[in-house]
Amino acid sequence: MKETTFNISLSFIEDEKELAQAGIPEEYKNPLLTWVKFIFTDDQPNANKQGISQDEFPNLIKSMAYMPIKANFDSEFGLEGHSDARIIGVIKAGQQQGNRVVTIGALYHDEHPEVVDFFKKEMSDGNNVDFSWEIRYKDSEDKDGVEWLKNITTKAVTAVQHPAYEGRTPLVSISAKDLIEIIDEELKERKVTEVVK
Repeated sequence: MKETTFNISLSFIEDEKELAQAGIPEEYKNPLLTWVKFIFTDDQPNANKQGISQDEFPNLIKSMAYMPIKANFDSEFGLEGHSDARIIGVIKAGQQQGNRVVTIGALYHDEHPEVVDFFKKEMSDGNNVDFSWEIRYKDSEDKDGVEWLKNITTKAVTAVQHPAYEGRTPLVSISAKDLIEIIDEELKERKVTEVVK
């Protein structure tokens, strides 16, 4: 089986309905996670002259759950490439939307706060946070100078500075509020309700 990489973009999730669509129950609010939504791929060739057709999207989607989200982050220089990237989270689920695969994942905010804070700052400054996929494939087909990958399996996704998808695979949304704040607010409301009763 061969292996390759590809770039995609990220966003933080602000709407709990998006979490529900990914199969994450509304009552599940682990305060140590920051939920994100990003475009994993589209059906167009990337700058490396590789592509994934929509026929292969089901293979991507069915193999991506619980695979790692990674980053090689330096607080002075920002994001590096795939080399020496560490696991910073996990993919939960993906779904085809038009000619793209959109993915929901969870970042380990408690383990890597500097990376999550960097993502949030970049997004608030209007900058893209882009990702590059890492996949394995059994065969490929060359058409007009593009290698179309076949029989693919998701290995990981890595935040990178220079994505091969050239801005087409960004972070789309990230948790607007840390879930720990949400839980704290809920606990305060419960205490007030209990005192009133």
